[in-house]
Amino acid sequence: MLKSFKFNRWELAGALGDLGTLLPLTVALVTLNHMNATSVFLVVGLTYALSGLFYRLPVPVQPLKAVAAIAITAGLSASVISASGLIMGVLLLLLAVTGLIKPISKLFPLRIVRGIQVGVGLFLIRAGISLVTSRQVVIGGSNAMVSISHFSVPISLLLAIACGLGLLLLLKSRHLPPALVILALGVAIGLVWGSSQGLNTVRLGLSLPSLSSPSLADLSTALLVLVIPQIPLTLANAVFAMSNTAEMYFGAEARRVTPKALLTSMGLANLTAGLVGGVPVCHGSGGLTAHYRFGARTGSAPLMIGALFIALAIVVDGNILPILSLIPYPVLGVLTIFIGVMHALLARDMRNHEDVSVVAVIALTALITTNLAIGFAAGIVLHLVLKAVRRYHPRPVPV
Repeated sequence: MLKSFKFNRWELAGALGDLGTLLPLTVALVTLNHMNATSVFLVVGLTYALSGLFYRLPVPVQPLKAVAAIAITAGLSASVISASGLIMGVLLLLLAVTGLIKPISKLFPLRIVRGIQVGVGLFLIRAGISLVTSRQVVIGGSNAMVSISHFSVPISLLLAIACGLGLLLLLKSRHLPPALVILALGVAIGLVWGSSQGLNTVRLGLSLPSLSSPSLADLSTALLVLVIPQIPLTLANAVFAMSNTAEMYFGAEARRVTPKALLTSMGLANLTAGLVGGVPVCHGSGGLTAHYRFGARTGSAPLMIGALFIALAIVVDGNILPILSLIPYPVLGVLTIFIGVMHALLARDMRNHEDVSVVAVIALTALITTNLAIGFAAGIVLHLVLKAVRRYHPRPVPV
């Protein structure tokens, strides 16, 4: 039991490794969709902490990406977003309790899972590029550009290049966790560019969430607009790809990270989010790569990041964003690009040309359409066509 929890600098570095995915989405939901910051980060923190205790591995917690993307783009209300958590929670728990997840798993052979992993990796790379090319160096800051040979270049891009070189130099260090060094450098950069300006608005004080009671209109909108597009992505990335990724990294130690367990923990977390007005969450496979690649190996990493978010949610009087804004965009972008590359490389065991074709179709279709569910559907069609061709036109056995 004690071997499952090691509190050291590497676990701390790994605990912070997924901030590039977590922070931009949660900050956007709080600022643009007016979600309650206390509820958002309390749900994330509690889910992280409880996941660490149960799985005893660095199991990640992320906002549901399709839900977040659609909600931000469409400007949906906080009550609709949290209502989607209630519906998602019920559906995920039904899949776990009824055993329906077992027949569904037949739709996810290894090459489909690998395609999903590569698709998620490409999404992360694209998100990271967006962050490092942002005209804002820090969240909420002013545009910062520099002229180089008659071209205007974002300052954030130049800072990202410097951070990227630093990350590459530190990757093989046995003493300095790269993520901690880059994040510390990032905070220093952010202070230079004015990320501390909002700190004078931070006040300590007990802040607790209130119960949320979505209307029938909120629930119907959430089901049609948010939940239905999210379900295929959750099953693909947060259940089957997540389970496979954990097994690849941790072997027998990942025995608790099963599809049924993942459905159950996500179901309970989303019910909680729906009840207190928090953001719906999942266990994304890309987040596991982020935690693992930056040093996390045990359940102490989610415990540490969970405790941090719980403290920020409860102790800071509802105004967490100035603290989170200390980390500038270029640093988050560099971390996200690195994790995207590492996650896509999980598919390097796909050697057969049919497997590679399915992986490529899923990843490229998802990237082009910006929808992993469409990529999954395209991959399933190709997978079934290839199976049918092989069944009716078997390859001749060499003599």
